[in-house]
Amino acid sequence: MRKVTLTLTLLGVFIGNVVRAQDELSLSQAIEQGLANNFSIQIEQNKQLQAANLNTWGQAGMFPNISLNASPSISYQDLETDNPFRFGGANTSTDVSPTLQASWVLFDGLNVRMTKGKLALLEEQSSGNAQIIIENTVQAIILAYYTVLLEERRTEVFANTLNLSRDRYDYVKLKGDLGSAVTFDILRDKNAYLTDSSNYLTQLLNHKNAVRNLNLLLAQPVDKTYQFTDSLSAQETSFSLDELAAAMKSSNSNLRNQYVNLEILQKEIGISRSAMYPRLTFNVSGSNGWNHVELGTPIGSPPDQISGINTTTLSLAANLTLSFTLYNGGKIKNQIKNASIQEQIGQLQIKDLELTLDNSLISSYDRYNLRQNLNSIAAVNLETSDLNLSMGEERYRNGSINSFNYRDLQITYLQTALSYYQSIYNVIESKTELLRLSGGILSEN
Repeated sequence: MRKVTLTLTLLGVFIGNVVRAQDELSLSQAIEQGLANNFSIQIEQNKQLQAANLNTWGQAGMFPNISLNASPSISYQDLETDNPFRFGGANTSTDVSPTLQASWVLFDGLNVRMTKGKLALLEEQSSGNAQIIIENTVQAIILAYYTVLLEERRTEVFANTLNLSRDRYDYVKLKGDLGSAVTFDILRDKNAYLTDSSNYLTQLLNHKNAVRNLNLLLAQPVDKTYQFTDSLSAQETSFSLDELAAAMKSSNSNLRNQYVNLEILQKEIGISRSAMYPRLTFNVSGSNGWNHVELGTPIGSPPDQISGINTTTLSLAANLTLSFTLYNGGKIKNQIKNASIQEQIGQLQIKDLELTLDNSLISSYDRYNLRQNLNSIAAVNLETSDLNLSMGEERYRNGSINSFNYRDLQITYLQTALSYYQSIYNVIESKTELLRLSGGILSEN
């Protein structure tokens, strides 16, 4: 037993040194790391950059399209003739004709302005999506951080229960050696000790998994460990339901994004209607062609006498094109009608979301108040169970109660302590959800 005690002491010193070597991590530091490193946030930020790159007048079609085309060609002809006035032999023709074309839409039923407005709203919507991802990630980091603290407290409770079971098992074995305890009592306490050992080992794994989940949100190596500086405590906060509801309607990211989506759908109606108006396009083109023909040698001329012809052609053109769709099978009217239906769907989605958020807010508000009361009760209950356990240990030592009664006190303390720490976490979870619904989770943290 002394060897085991010495080993555990040395192990505790080693673990203490490791803990001191770990990085300290507060909740604010965890949120900061998550905002900087979380992959979901980075992906959404890149999507936001894409939307910003598309939000230009050029993408909307305001500026002219200018293109340059060049099609060089070479042709070869082998001509045989007995006409003294014609050239014979091989003729080679080289032609280069670069063409510059420009097309500018002068009027298209305000389609360009409507499209530009849509692109601006799409950028705003992308920013709103990023805001939602950030808020959800911050909420997940907060809960993951406090989950680690919860598992730490649970580990301490299981370790305390294990120590009590080990002490009782050692005590009953000593009584057995002295002949004052029967085998049944020893086996019963041994079974309790092994059960608590299993629970403790399982809890160690739960704690490791909680840290790994936090590392996943922070985009850190999964096996990285920390020394957590914040404590698991529930700070009572008084909320007004009316104030929360007003803040939710003005600041909830999901609701704000849905309003932006409705504006996009309204822009789609205008874009569809623009097809009913005439389209005026200004076109300009210009080309400068150059042609060179190498002719064959005249009959009877020296072999090195070669004749050639060079030709240069300059061509310019400009025109206005007015186009108007007279009939296309009702496609334009159908597009306008479908766009209007989509706008109605968007309005219904907003009403549905508002009703859903109202229900979630009221439920979360009631749940938060209930959990605050339950936490107060759990704190008193834990204090009572701890006192009963301390008194029960003394009574067990002096023989006033048996092993069954003492084990019941241990189990009661275990369940009460676990319930107390869980109640603290529940209060934190409800408060975080209220802040997210009301749009204040970022400002609060």
